[in-house]
Amino acid sequence: MDSKVSTSTSKKASPPPEGQLRDEQLVQIAAELFARKGYAGTSLRDIAEAAGITKAALYYWFPEKEQLFERVVASRLAALVDRVTQAAAQGSDPVDRIRRIMRACAEHMDRDRAGWMASSDTFWSNFNQAQRDAVVPLRDRFEHTLRECVREAIETGQLRPADPAIATRLMLSGLNMLPRWHKPGGRLTAAQVVEQYLDIVLSGLLPR
Repeated sequence: MDSKVSTSTSKKASPPPEGQLRDEQLVQIAAELFARKGYAGTSLRDIAEAAGITKAALYYWFPEKEQLFERVVASRLAALVDRVTQAAAQGSDPVDRIRRIMRACAEHMDRDRAGWMASSDTFWSNFNQAQRDAVVPLRDRFEHTLRECVREAIETGQLRPADPAIATRLMLSGLNMLPRWHKPGGRLTAAQVVEQYLDIVLSGLLPR
């Protein structure tokens, strides 16, 4: 793990010259490296080299790898929550909202696959409890939005009685496994795969 710079050193750091990469660009570069090499296999030096800046310049923005990883996860989850909330608001009924939420997730994944993989694959293995406490509310809001749609669909008779939490986790499990085998630019987009997932899952939940 990278050694931390001292407080006195970080206070004396000067901002990078105008035109160099700013923090959001560094977050994106870090997300791509975390997704490809894993958290443990990625150092601050790797990130600085990929960004074309010195390690000292990177320290100005992110003096610790843990801080940068937390930013990757938090920013990606916040963006996902916004997309899912908007998608749910556009649905005409609970099942339509389920489809819109899952499709929005797949489209989000296609646009930022590295961020998705870095957030989902290494979330539990690299965060300490304090870091988890900072981002778990975002994850819970995301899951709660989908679970409430599933619950409403069951209560209104659109879907047969089932445990909403288990049904929700089944849908999300398929979604989270998707990047492990699906390749961008293939025969089907991630959204098209998710539509087929939902046809299968929701058919099994239809009232008999």
